[in-house]
Amino acid sequence: MKDIVIIGAGGFGREVQWLLERINEREKTWNILGYVDNGKERGTLIDDLPVLGGDEFVEEVQKPLAVVCAAGSSKTRKRIMERLVGVDYLEFPNIIDPSVQMSERITMGKGNIICAGNILTVDIALGDFNIINLDCTVGHDVVLHSYVTVYPSVNISGCVEVGDVSELGTGSHIIQGVKIGSHAIVGAGSVVIREIPSDCTAVGSPAKPIKFMGGGKKVLVAGASGHGRVIGQMLTESIVGSEAVFLDDDADLLKRGVVRGTIAYAVQHKDEYDAIVGIGAAEIRKKIQEFYMREGVNVISVVHPSAELARDVRLGRGSVIMAGAVVHTGTVIGDGCIINTASSVDHDNIIGDYCHIAVGSHLAGNVTVGANTWIGAGATVSNNVRICENVTVGAGAVVVKDIKEPGIYVGVPAKKLSREKKCIETV
Repeated sequence: MKDIVIIGAGGFGREVQWLLERINEREKTWNILGYVDNGKERGTLIDDLPVLGGDEFVEEVQKPLAVVCAAGSSKTRKRIMERLVGVDYLEFPNIIDPSVQMSERITMGKGNIICAGNILTVDIALGDFNIINLDCTVGHDVVLHSYVTVYPSVNISGCVEVGDVSELGTGSHIIQGVKIGSHAIVGAGSVVIREIPSDCTAVGSPAKPIKFMGGGKKVLVAGASGHGRVIGQMLTESIVGSEAVFLDDDADLLKRGVVRGTIAYAVQHKDEYDAIVGIGAAEIRKKIQEFYMREGVNVISVVHPSAELARDVRLGRGSVIMAGAVVHTGTVIGDGCIINTASSVDHDNIIGDYCHIAVGSHLAGNVTVGANTWIGAGATVSNNVRICENVTVGAGAVVVKDIKEPGIYVGVPAKKLSREKKCIETV
């Protein structure tokens, strides 16, 4: 029997202990020494096995030892194992429950865990340190790269490819031939019928990307006013693995404990959190987002699950697509934009940084909107129109020709207002 330790003494760690015991019932294979866990005191008993220590135990043991990593999170598992794979005396066996049905035509790297009740058919390729949890099916010619987590009762059809460090939520279904990118999260119960890009969270039936560039971390929302609260609701109700935490520089909100900290909190905790700026005013949103990006904070974009985005839409960092919005093919959206509720953006539009396409507004095809521009609620922009930077289009206005000068434009057709005071009152 070979000595083996389990990294991670949580719920899945205990399940892995049971898996090893099931293997031993069929053939004495593993001498289970105990658990390695930084968060538990050495000597603590977990289901009759001791906690041997933290990371230092594995690094100091200096003798042949098998290691199985029971960290359910793909990102956590990758962080742990990348530090250990170069240690000469450590072995990383594949741990497969005796009940698993799988063909001989499967290739597999190291450190994979395949739990009870799974069926894997033919010509499947698994990389390193994947977890396939209870009662899943994996069809022919599937490729799971490394550090993939497949939660219980997932059905993966043939010819599917899943990138590194991705997670497929409990009860999700992936139809044949679909590619899922790296660092992607598919929500529980989702049905994936088309490609899911890297660095996003996708949910629903059919599954749609609703958060980009996050990877499932908690999210700091800079700004606790109305727009920020809407984003917070989108995050907490719709996104698997995310929790919205608000920040604001308002002294009263800080005093009452409504927010976690000031705007600068995101910089101090950038390794723990993603961030998005939830402030409607473009100049403030731009100032904060550019500050975050300079300081290395991961600024994400969020898409409401009821929004419709063509798969080739290019979305900048820190942009928000609200409920019921529709964005058609060929469109490019810059950084820090707001595509608000029930607005529509037709094909081949170019929307510059820090624009706001307000509630119920409509952009026809091949429209260009310059940076820092506000298209007011219910406004319409005709096809092939070019709007320069720093423009405000009033609510309900109809833009039928190019706007070449900054200013405020109102009416049908939209015309520039000459007096600033009147402009402000109108908008």
